[in-house]
Amino acid sequence: MESRSLLISDLDGTLLGDDESLEKFSQWYAHHRPEVRLVYATGRLFDSVVQAIETTALPEPYAVIGGVGAELRRYPDGNSLTEAWPGRISGWDRKGIISILSRYGGLLMQPAEFQHDLKLSYYGYCLTSDFLTGIRQQLERAGFRTEIIYSSERDLDIMPAGVDKGSAAVHLAGKWNFNANEVIVAGDTGNDASMFDRGFRGVVPANAHEKLQMMHSQEVYHSMYPHAAGVLDGVQYWLNRTKVPAGNQMSDS
Repeated sequence: MESRSLLISDLDGTLLGDDESLEKFSQWYAHHRPEVRLVYATGRLFDSVVQAIETTALPEPYAVIGGVGAELRRYPDGNSLTEAWPGRISGWDRKGIISILSRYGGLLMQPAEFQHDLKLSYYGYCLTSDFLTGIRQQLERAGFRTEIIYSSERDLDIMPAGVDKGSAAVHLAGKWNFNANEVIVAGDTGNDASMFDRGFRGVVPANAHEKLQMMHSQEVYHSMYPHAAGVLDGVQYWLNRTKVPAGNQMSDS
């Protein structure tokens, strides 16, 4: 019987990073597209993902979780997958949050191309946990409800509470009727961490940052290979151990 799985993978540092291994991953996916639905979950926004697909060996996905979870869009038309995402948001005020963060000299707002209505992105190099805790406390005192996502010792993303890659992945899995053990997630930095605590099957490539390298559970596979080679290794590991018979055909809704 055919298996059905949902593969949700980060791009930069995960699938992207080694052209040769990406080509092998793409060849593998070309043969497994009927039973594996591919989604990219990335800090990039949709237009940047389209450009990456056009200029690399990245295979075409079914959908894109962009802006660290701020947008869910079908590929290639870019249409929103659901008006219900992310649902009701409270405690989110971009101008107010920007005003508070402007007091921190260690932060530099990223260019407009990296910003989104539901995402504020800054550069902040080697920020300490105390620094991040201070930001969180200041925002809470001001009545803002946010997610603070720090990755690669450089990228600081401020999102509405409940909005991140993990919650977006859960939303899509539920919308498309995938069980948790039918979902495989892959990532290499802190902004991917939220995908690994949702009961999914995790893949951590060898080049991943320390936060993900420190994740150890029966649901997380640590590959000895970096980038796309590690993703492919991990996906094959989970597919060989989780053979779930296909039920109803996956809907295009």
